[in-house]
Amino acid sequence: MSMSIGLAGVNAATNDLNTTANNIANVSTYGFKYSRAEFGDLVNGGCGAGAGIGVYTQDVNQLFGQGGITTTDNALDFAITGCGFFQVKDLTDSGTYYTRNGSFHVDKDGFIVNNLGQQLMGGDDGTTPLQFPADQLPVANITLGKDGTITAKGKDGADVSIEAKLTLANFPSVSGLQPAGDTNWIATPAAGTVVIGAPGTGNLGNVMNGALESSNVNLTGQLVNMIIAQRNFGANAKTITANSEMAQTIIAIR
Repeated sequence: MSMSIGLAGVNAATNDLNTTANNIANVSTYGFKYSRAEFGDLVNGGCGAGAGIGVYTQDVNQLFGQGGITTTDNALDFAITGCGFFQVKDLTDSGTYYTRNGSFHVDKDGFIVNNLGQQLMGGDDGTTPLQFPADQLPVANITLGKDGTITAKGKDGADVSIEAKLTLANFPSVSGLQPAGDTNWIATPAAGTVVIGAPGTGNLGNVMNGALESSNVNLTGQLVNMIIAQRNFGANAKTITANSEMAQTIIAIR
């Protein structure tokens, strides 16, 4: 029994270490949200009080606290302060993704896209690609209004604007979003029905341009957690070793 309990503890400590290592690895990833491994105890069922038989990983939960704001020289770097996500459309799979990484630029066709080529969406329902008029490219002096209006100077010096406004998306339970990599999330039933709105309305945050939201990883806290997880791993490994030594002693007695 103690062998399996120790093995369960080793597995739990490994999950904790893996989660912490991923957080540390993404400390410089814009829009990244750190995760925390959470555990529950296992008990032997049956009549009367249950005997403890180890531990298991209940879930690895994401924590969506605000990251720090870093100013940049790119007018199409957007940082959300408060709740909400940017909506981006992936042209390879037609999927809609949600992200806090606001690093964008204008592509050759005038669309505002991220480094993956995903188009930034806006409009009342969040399904309209944000695009500058192709005949006015390249644009300069891009500005973002508080209501999500994006304007610029066209190639002939005239003012140009994107017809649809930048909007944000939010969910009743953001912890129910499914990570998709590249600081993107996918909507799931557990997250609830998406809410679309202009920045600063309802419970949606504001958007700054010329800035990016840094990872919300607290490096010091993660390093401390790594030490604790290593200690837990070692302690559980010792219970396995002790169990093995006891078994060898019993065999020798026989």
